[in-house]
Amino acid sequence: MNKFENIDEENIDEENIDEENIDEELKRDLKALPENFWDFKKADTKELTHSIHNYPAVMIYPISRNIIDIVKRYRDINVLLDPFMGSGTVVLEGMLAGIPTVYGNDLNPLAYRIAKAKTTLLPEDFEGEVSDMLAAVDANYRTYQTMLDGVEGYIADRGYDLAASVNDKDNWGNSAPRILNEFMDTVGAKLEIPDIKNLGFWFVPKAIIELQLIRMAVCNIADADIRDYCDAAFSETVRLVSNRRNGEFKMYRMTSEQVRNYHPDVKAQFTGIIAENVIKIKELRKRLQGNLSRSYLSQEDTAILSSVPVDSVDLVITSPPYGDSRTTVAYGQFSRLSLQWCDYEKRDYKEIADIDKSLLGGRPDKKEIMPEVDSEVLRQSLDAILSDENNLERARDVYSFYKDLEQSMRTILTKCRRNSYQFWVVGNRTVKGVQLRTDEIIVELGERMGLRHVITTGRNISNKVMPSVNSPTNRAGQRARTMEEELIVVLRKEG
Repeated sequence: MNKFENIDEENIDEENIDEENIDEELKRDLKALPENFWDFKKADTKELTHSIHNYPAVMIYPISRNIIDIVKRYRDINVLLDPFMGSGTVVLEGMLAGIPTVYGNDLNPLAYRIAKAKTTLLPEDFEGEVSDMLAAVDANYRTYQTMLDGVEGYIADRGYDLAASVNDKDNWGNSAPRILNEFMDTVGAKLEIPDIKNLGFWFVPKAIIELQLIRMAVCNIADADIRDYCDAAFSETVRLVSNRRNGEFKMYRMTSEQVRNYHPDVKAQFTGIIAENVIKIKELRKRLQGNLSRSYLSQEDTAILSSVPVDSVDLVITSPPYGDSRTTVAYGQFSRLSLQWCDYEKRDYKEIADIDKSLLGGRPDKKEIMPEVDSEVLRQSLDAILSDENNLERARDVYSFYKDLEQSMRTILTKCRRNSYQFWVVGNRTVKGVQLRTDEIIVELGERMGLRHVITTGRNISNKVMPSVNSPTNRAGQRARTMEEELIVVLRKEG
């Protein structure tokens, strides 16, 4: 039995109950939860469309599902917001919970597109269009089969080294479009090869051609929502058949020997993802039958968040980045190849490559540090990092991240109704041997903005996709375990 089922929701009169008493009830009930309740070590995190595309460091869905369930025992939730939505986990859970209006925001274009594909209900006859697309893929393969069979021999016969450095201007690395176009001229084929920077460094020849054959079929889908759904499968395929090392968010390539012997089955990878996702979409349609919840997604700076009305939000559930993307989880690097292949907005390479710079703390101030962030805990951390004068740059990185986080918190606060709750799922990373207590910093910042700290509770990280070790000192050979615990910080906007 759900421990909250004995609460008589009809008898809760929000106009007459002292909010501090509700805080105490919420705190008591959260403390009474079983040990390791929030770990969800054995949970199926691939339910419904949550797993249509991998994304770094996502919040697993049982966390937000249970938060929503708990908060609904105390008050109505008409508007939910996740200002750092990533791939849209909280947004989808808000829809499944029947919350009328759900807002999600993320500045990363790939995150936005995954979230859109994950949360959009496709028409009942969507399978027909998907089948037509797959038939078009088969037709493209038949048309260009001679080209597929001959490309690797052409490359080998001319002495190009598939594993050569990208800096070798006369070899395969960054010359792949030119070389493949020369090959097509010899076989009389016409196929547009995308002008992707260092294309041959990240993909073997046959994979490039196969990806383009699939991309042609996906682009020709008439229904925009179905195209976005298939595009998510294509984006995941791009990631999986590239020469990138498995388990890395940053742009690290396989070894030269691995590249030379790499022969990914691109078509099988794509069709397999499509088949799995069709099942997930159909299951989602059943779950949301008659559900009137609506999601509204945006792609903007969280310090602005103009798409969300002021004083409208009843509940915030979010998990901001652990730190700036350059030194922690590299969301932009993770997204780069997918965006180059799938970017219909025609962004130039620099704009795509600079995504990490646009996220929290991405553009640190090169001037002397002036700790304006209103947190004594942060000040102490900066002082500890600066105890070694060689750490000035890293201190600037840290300061910049929390300054941006503070600005985001202020904007988010303006979107929230009086007495609304905020649940922040955060991790405390280590920089230069100094643990940055993000949970305490958020509490400090929030209290000085007029937020009341209700409780902070912890969870062990057991199934979050992130590196198991890193180098907190940035010194060769010095490795350490990454964070193994997250904190859930609960705040309430006071009147």
